[in-house]
Amino acid sequence: MKKKYFLYLSLGLSIFLAHNAYTNSGGAPSGNSGSPASNGNGCDRAGCHNGPAAAGQTVTISTNIPSAGFKEDSIYEITITADNNGTGTDRMGFSASVESASGHEGTITISDAARTRKLQNYITHTFSGISGSSGVNTWSFDWNAGQAPDQTTVYASVNFANQNGNTSGDVIVNQSLSLDKNLGIGTGELDIVKVAAYPNPASDIVYLASDQKLELPISAISGNGQVFELEAKAIDAQHYSLAISNLPNGVYLIRDAANHQVRITKQ
Repeated sequence: MKKKYFLYLSLGLSIFLAHNAYTNSGGAPSGNSGSPASNGNGCDRAGCHNGPAAAGQTVTISTNIPSAGFKEDSIYEITITADNNGTGTDRMGFSASVESASGHEGTITISDAARTRKLQNYITHTFSGISGSSGVNTWSFDWNAGQAPDQTTVYASVNFANQNGNTSGDVIVNQSLSLDKNLGIGTGELDIVKVAAYPNPASDIVYLASDQKLELPISAISGNGQVFELEAKAIDAQHYSLAISNLPNGVYLIRDAANHQVRITKQ
């Protein structure tokens, strides 16, 4: 009987471990972004992944927050990009959060449910989101700033997996980005300018219309932070036509030199 109980215990433990491995491949546990609220723990915390120091792997954090800074109760896109620079596999996972010294700030919202999921105040990958392409993986999500203070910070921890079937030998890179807040009173031009884009979605030409003067150059910013300067033809000071046929399909933030912006879809 002792042997039989031992067999059942061993089988149960094996199933438990296999389930945990599957769960982690579908998202990091909550509290692993390397942030203060995570107690500095990233994907390399004790009992999770471990391995050598980075040997070329990089993590960048980008946003569409204007150079003047984020505004309260405004929504912005945050993008985490992992690049193994040819040093490993295309399998990567991440955990991220947005915090100040007082704790989590604003509200994280899923914008790509196929590749990301939310766990409490953290965002992480789904099983479909662990596969990169040519050594690069990118995840994006929306952040409502709420009443976040100046120098609120985005924290991200990325696991570059070596796919050896266990948690050893993986490279972990932790990264952070401090966000400037627009400390103006809130009644300036940036608050009242309205910009529209039509048709939207579009494939060749997009027209911009604004209630105030638009400033050249006008650029398109992709979800991973890549900037494309657009060929802009003035109809008048408040109306432009933009050639977008050379842009890859996707969602872009169209922004002029004065940081007036509108989001479009290129198809």
